Amino acid sequence: MNVAASAELDQWRERLQALGFDDDGLRLCGPIQWEHPDRGAVSARIEVVPDNRFPFAPPQVRILETSTPLELTFHIERAEKPGGNGHLCLWEDDWDVAVAPWRDPQQLLHRVAGWLENTAHGWPDDNACDLERYLPPDHGPLVLYDNDELQNLKQVPVRVRDGQTTATVRVTAETRAGSMSDSRRRLARKDQHLAWVEDFGALEHPVRSWADLENRLGTRAANIAAGISAGLIERLILRYRRGTQSSVLVVCARTSSDGEIAITACESADVSGATRRMRAGRQAHALGDTKVAIVGCGAIGSFAADLLFRSGVHRLTLIDGEVLRPGNVVRHLAGRDQVGLPKVKAVRVCLDAIDDTTKVRATRGSVRNLSDAIKLVCEHDVVVDATASARASSVLATAAEIIGGVVVSVCVQREGDVVRMDRFPADEGETYLPGLALIDDGDLPWERGCGSPVSLTPPGAVVAAAELACRVVIDEALSHRTYPASLAEIRRSQPEAPFDQVGWVEGQTERQTVSAPPSKIHEGGNSSTITPQQLPT
Repeated sequence: MNVAASAELDQWRERLQALGFDDDGLRLCGPIQWEHPDRGAVSARIEVVPDNRFPFAPPQVRILETSTPLELTFHIERAEKPGGNGHLCLWEDDWDVAVAPWRDPQQLLHRVAGWLENTAHGWPDDNACDLERYLPPDHGPLVLYDNDELQNLKQVPVRVRDGQTTATVRVTAETRAGSMSDSRRRLARKDQHLAWVEDFGALEHPVRSWADLENRLGTRAANIAAGISAGLIERLILRYRRGTQSSVLVVCARTSSDGEIAITACESADVSGATRRMRAGRQAHALGDTKVAIVGCGAIGSFAADLLFRSGVHRLTLIDGEVLRPGNVVRHLAGRDQVGLPKVKAVRVCLDAIDDTTKVRATRGSVRNLSDAIKLVCEHDVVVDATASARASSVLATAAEIIGGVVVSVCVQREGDVVRMDRFPADEGETYLPGLALIDDGDLPWERGCGSPVSLTPPGAVVAAAELACRVVIDEALSHRTYPASLAEIRRSQPEAPFDQVGWVEGQTERQTVSAPPSKIHEGGNSSTITPQQLPT
């Protein structure tokens, strides 16, 4: 602890002593006043212990005694010793790190008083589903279950399978009939290590021991205990509710040498589609039917596909004619295990590890002419151009102009110094940023067997371009249309205006008809000045 923190701790201890706390140099013990719902003003005696994390973490607080009977239930850590009181859970992450309210002893005591009052009231409207904290942790594999499958199951044993990795097991919906008292020697392997499914409904007390489970299970407890002793049941899948939230507690049950049953809290996770997509963002559901094509599944295109897929866009069409080379993987979503596959298939393999890819189409090829481009734009809500081809970019831009579809062209230029997005067609009054002139690529390295110089664009710039494309595509798909037709992030200043200052720059909005912008050579880091009208189809 540094000098400033040590001085603050000394002052903090002195202020608690002034409030009636005894200090033995390690712990401080003293009184606290709080309001009981039935008995009015009452007191308690607490122990406060700051550790070497203070003031960056709150002190540990325990209830030593209360002047009125009080059952300690939720928001208290598991006691290390049987019969002991655990530390109060006073703050999670709902505090300002710059303030750290426990640094003020008055605020600390106010928080403890509020904790006591909530406990006396039974923690009304409490949604905290964290029953694992009240049990010793189990160090076995992660237990996976599908909450949708379990909804129709209760008071039944189900089979447990090995997971896809040795670090997981999977609870199935396959039930097992028969007596729980069968001898272990008569059990088939599939009938060992079952999981018992139970719905506890709303819980008013946490589960801390097998005795707590017995009280909730009632007459079923003896049958389940027999199954645990016989080796049929190893885990219990316990559905419960706290306030408006529902959750699942998975416990592992084992019989000790003296015949007692001990339970530990397993780390578990729901694999249902709703849970897996929960972190995709609020817009994920609305994007479920959005059709997006990604032309060019190299560095930028592969990461754009990944971000869009994770965001809820599952109706993807991937188009690219190349195979994945070993040198690609540094800047590509796919890894060494996919080398040799067409890039579109390599990307799809990666997406399949995230979620179902039945709606993802992988097409090995390219957009060769205007009719191909028009068909592609017509069939999709948004087309992402990540081709690194001036010809393909111009053809796609022209198709968007002709039929009024949406093409989002994204690139990195000048070895990642500029990340750029252009949306076609532009709205009336919008202008595009000018093109950047070609740079000399004579000193770029060549990869053996590759037909062009290797761009030295760093991976971070590639991911930044993919993220920009993802933002604009989602914006267009949801009809928000908040981004300008042309936008660039200048990551290192360039000689040419308006790219000569680090930061974001966008095309101007003017009351005039907008012509098609210059096309780019995307991942090579260069820019041409060929317009769509100058290219043959």
